Amino acid sequence: MALTRVLSSVFRKGGDVAFLVEELKAVFDPKGGYFAGEGRFMPSIIAELGYVIERHFKSIGIISPEVLDEHQKELIEKKRQEFENQDKQTDAFVNQEFPHGSTLCGQCNTVAVVLMDNCETCLNCGYSKCG
Repeated sequence: MALTRVLSSVFRKGGDVAFLVEELKAVFDPKGGYFAGEGRFMPSIIAELGYVIERHFKSIGIISPEVLDEHQKELIEKKRQEFENQDKQTDAFVNQEFPHGSTLCGQCNTVAVVLMDNCETCLNCGYSKCG
């Protein structure tokens, strides 16, 4: 109830309300989070509300969607192909968007991080610990 009232008052006040998204997404549940759809880790129910509001803000144009440039898309696809060629899946019935053994990306909260060239790289957003 309190969260609803705070959000309502911020929206009624007006101005730049985009800061709410980052604030809500930064809330962590001390008991741990959970995996929502598409393998995305949600640190708390409040953080999931932040993602929902972010998706809404992007749909109405308050926040511009993050778009990967062509170079980033090519690099991610190249790394994905290299990784999949290293360890071909033998089970033809497994249908996963990202390779088996992927780990959680701290940047986009998707289970899509693989180890390539001794560097952890996310196949979803392109984040890499090596730069």
